Amino acid sequence: MFYDFVAIDFETANSNNNSACSLGIAVVKNMEIIHAEHFLIRPPTLRFDKRNIELHGITPDMVKNSPLFPEIWDQIKQFFNGNIIVAHNASFDMSVLKCCLMEYNIEAPNFTYMCSMQMSNCVCDNELVGNSLRDRANYFNIKLESHHDALSDAKTCANLVISLMKEIKHGNLCAPINHIALYRFADFNPTRSLKKEYNKFQKIRISEIVPSNDNFDKTHVFYGKNIVFTGELMSLERREAMQKVVDLGGIVKNSVSSKTDFLIVGVQDKTIVGEDGMSTKEKAAYQLKEKGHHIQIITEEEFLKLLQSNC
Repeated sequence: MFYDFVAIDFETANSNNNSACSLGIAVVKNMEIIHAEHFLIRPPTLRFDKRNIELHGITPDMVKNSPLFPEIWDQIKQFFNGNIIVAHNASFDMSVLKCCLMEYNIEAPNFTYMCSMQMSNCVCDNELVGNSLRDRANYFNIKLESHHDALSDAKTCANLVISLMKEIKHGNLCAPINHIALYRFADFNPTRSLKKEYNKFQKIRISEIVPSNDNFDKTHVFYGKNIVFTGELMSLERREAMQKVVDLGGIVKNSVSSKTDFLIVGVQDKTIVGEDGMSTKEKAAYQLKEKGHHIQIITEEEFLKLLQSNC
């Protein structure tokens, strides 16, 4: 079914744009919202950055039993077929959508999209009004019920566009509007992560991870061994896992070398490591194994079992 347009808003769990944890959709027909729906989504990993939680209030416990993105996509893909999609600061929401599609190898739909921030520039003075959804909603006297609630933001975005169309007396988004661009999703090159925040998370100083005791069990499998981590751990934070290793007398390293004894592999983010799902650390470990070096490449589950091992 064809609509005037469909407004969407994503919220993410962390700085990686494949980590959608919430989606709001507002469907507009005859310049009225005729359908609105909210979805909680379980991201590929349950790592939630503190800043993201503070913004939208969604926690890992709230989504741990929610559907993954492919199941949500099966319910919503109908809205993207032949319709114009609108989002406020659309480059973010389009990045999240494309990164989620890429994460699960889902074919990207062929639709066009517009940015309500850019659209409303034709009547708003940036310096006086501001670019945020709240600023633009206030300008048009639109009530924003709960900012960073995905459904509330999607409905506000939809009402912003409706108000704008009435303001400029333009009743059809499919008809060209001066100075307002219409983009093809197929041509969109997504931003895969908010790199500054991602790097902040990844860079843990090994020198800061020191043993909390010096009474080591020298029979433990990790004692005296060089251990490297790659990927996201589901059951504990990277720093916590490193601490457990050094408390057993293990030696945590940043990179894989011929001296590496264990590589612990967590969930890899394909938007970071590529479609094969293997990090440079994991590739290096397999190359060294092929040359005869004894490196054990183990999963998080195997790592947790070895932590409890006394042999």
